[in-house]
Amino acid sequence: MQLLISTQKLTHAAFPGELHLITLTNSHGLEVLLSNYGASIWSVKLHDKEAQPIDLSLSYQNIQDWAKNPYYFGITAGRVANRIGGAQFSLNGKHVQLTPNEGNNQLHGGAQGLSHCLWQCETLRYQDAVAASFTIISPDGDQGYPGELVIKVEYRLNENNELIITYEAKSDQTTPVCLTNHTYWNLASDKQNGILGHSLQLQSKHILALDAEQIPTGELIQVENTAFDFRQPKMILRDIHTLDNGYDHYFVMDKKYSSTSNLNVIANLVDPISGREMEISTTELGLQFYSGNFLDGSHLDNHGQPLTQYRGLCLETHGYPNAVNIAHFPTVMLEANTLYKQITVHTFKNI
Repeated sequence: MQLLISTQKLTHAAFPGELHLITLTNSHGLEVLLSNYGASIWSVKLHDKEAQPIDLSLSYQNIQDWAKNPYYFGITAGRVANRIGGAQFSLNGKHVQLTPNEGNNQLHGGAQGLSHCLWQCETLRYQDAVAASFTIISPDGDQGYPGELVIKVEYRLNENNELIITYEAKSDQTTPVCLTNHTYWNLASDKQNGILGHSLQLQSKHILALDAEQIPTGELIQVENTAFDFRQPKMILRDIHTLDNGYDHYFVMDKKYSSTSNLNVIANLVDPISGREMEISTTELGLQFYSGNFLDGSHLDNHGQPLTQYRGLCLETHGYPNAVNIAHFPTVMLEANTLYKQITVHTFKNI
């Protein structure tokens, strides 16, 4: 096998325009299927000596599910990922009202956010990598946000089994920007047992405290002696049942910048049976660990099996959620005519 790019174009009544599906493959058998709808990852697969490819991420069986995407599979979340309390904030003394889509709050940029739009796309070839680049212009007032925002997301797959996601954005007005990817991972060959048997390590001493609506309050909680302590590798099943509804929390990263890169390793996910591992490094300040609590079995995966609770998990690298409303949180405000840039790398090992 070698580095390959292929593109498929199709029209479907469920989508507002032409759908582009781009497949990136490296010589080690890693395959990433991307879509211009939501600048999203539709699947990550491993082609090895086994007869059938192994899914490393969750996918829908029905293309109509990708259009509605109730679980946000694989999408680029934004303009602001995660939750904004009350779907509002103040900017330069003015009240900004956003479009709510989760009760009174806004989740992942609103119901018609970046995740549910068609992006422009192109393919790119590098010396040791293949890539797809997606761009979109979010107009002033989109889902309530000020400023026209131009966004670019590139997915690059290289020969080191790294999937590198680079985000860039620029606005003509000061506006919040906080982007992430929302792929659900499951590294096991047999998906029936979900991710509870996976081992997870997170470089984090603190999580953000949440209110009853999952909105950060501004307080940091130490993970020591709690179910949230993943500083050493730990089976997800070990403590998850002590929580009301699984994990859906933001873990603040312990920064340990190297001398050559501003990327920090924040997460290691391992399937003990196969030995497959995914390491995540990022420029961001932390990640949201979501254990697939609301997968309710009402939709089918690409093998016709119900997508049930804990079937997959998300590790979403981004800035602090609800930072627009908490003054002492690191800001997610992007000043007018300045560049937002984020890089997150997924490295697949023992494949």
